[in-house]
Amino acid sequence: MKSSTLLLPLFPLLAATAGGCTSQVDDIETPDLTSPAALPIGIFVGRTTFQSSPVTVISTALVEPNGRMVVVGDRAEYLASGIYSTAGRGFNAQLRFHLPNLRNEDGAPLVAPSSADFIGTYNPQVDFTGTFVRSDGENGSMNFIYDAQTEVVPDLRTLVGTWSNADAFGDSSISFTFVNGGGFSGLDSAGCRYTDAEAQIINGRYNLYRVQFSRTCIGEPAATLFAGLMTVVSRTEAGRTTNQMILTGSNSTAAVSFQLTEAR
Repeated sequence: MKSSTLLLPLFPLLAATAGGCTSQVDDIETPDLTSPAALPIGIFVGRTTFQSSPVTVISTALVEPNGRMVVVGDRAEYLASGIYSTAGRGFNAQLRFHLPNLRNEDGAPLVAPSSADFIGTYNPQVDFTGTFVRSDGENGSMNFIYDAQTEVVPDLRTLVGTWSNADAFGDSSISFTFVNGGGFSGLDSAGCRYTDAEAQIINGRYNLYRVQFSRTCIGEPAATLFAGLMTVVSRTEAGRTTNQMILTGSNSTAAVSFQLTEAR
């Protein structure tokens, strides 16, 4: 077994453990949402607060116009993926929390799986906020502010090149190479290969991409298929501004999250 941090299975439709491979991707039916300008769509930055540790996590949320969303801790403390619906200014979601967690020598998870229901409100192109309750008894809140970089026009040509960084969910490093048309491939330090990978523009109005890819790891009998959301934003840390790719993927049993920097 590769030495990496693994994710646990969670609720029936959205769960996590990066250890066992499966070819099943999310097949949740998403709601038919209309009037995109009035929906909580885009890139959001903010905080997720938990009743227990970690208490507060700086996070990024990606909310697409077709009813799917991903919220991830900026240091990969957690990843929540699921579907949302709206009524007036009400914002409700069913989320699958993927938590980084080591497994024991027998491969069994060390933490029980859990699901979550999120209930909140939103203001288009301003913010969204609300609370969640997980089936394991954990509860908390999310408070996010709209990032104007949502309005950067998505362009597959800007992805071309190599993007790399550490994978906080376990692997020490990973590198993805994007080619014209949105295709990409990758390799991490544990020897896992990412193939059959593609990024697609969801809507020309939003700086969001839908991604799908397959991961094949040494010693695992079959590939694991992932589907998720991605964006590229400008971030400044320690006085240095870089382009950062936030790439997420999940299925019914596993999740990964990468924050990648463009190679120069």
